[in-house]
Amino acid sequence: MTLYHADACPYCVRTRLVLAGKGLAYEPVQIDLRNRPPLLRELNPRNKVPVLVDGDAVLSESEAIDEYLEEVYPEESMMPEDPVGRARVRMMMRRFDDFADAYYALRRGEDGAEPAVLGQLNVLDVQLALAPYIAGETYSLADPGYWPWVSRLSRYGVDPGAYASVAAWLARVEERPEYAAELALSS
Repeated sequence: MTLYHADACPYCVRTRLVLAGKGLAYEPVQIDLRNRPPLLRELNPRNKVPVLVDGDAVLSESEAIDEYLEEVYPEESMMPEDPVGRARVRMMMRRFDDFADAYYALRRGEDGAEPAVLGQLNVLDVQLALAPYIAGETYSLADPGYWPWVSRLSRYGVDPGAYASVAAWLARVEERPEYAAELALSS
């Protein structure tokens, strides 16, 4: 298995967290996002990372890659067994788009972006006050699905630790070894 990725890309972080959480070995191929090799476009017409090559499967889009890894390598499951639980994980992953829109607006310095991010943090805080993890009582694909962005907010002047339930969730997931490895990469 080969993962074409960039250390700085949060979508790649998401997939590396899933790979590490499942204990899956892979060959990492670092992609320079400022000078993307032609091979990347051959693997992914959108010319974006991550791209996972697993045998004959060539997959892009972190959410799709992560669900593939869950289905093909079910050990260290990151999806609930029940249909409602799995639907909640998928629902939260779709809702992530709202969070990402606000995050990237903040990163670009757009007017009104900070209140939008704070609103999204408040929604997340309310969700995490109801259960210890993003999609419920157990760790799932939704947790690495949000963490790379939430953990980077302080770079843009927003403190996610100001939200008690978000802060507790960050502390909980960052106790996992795969998160410690990612934190070491970003420091």
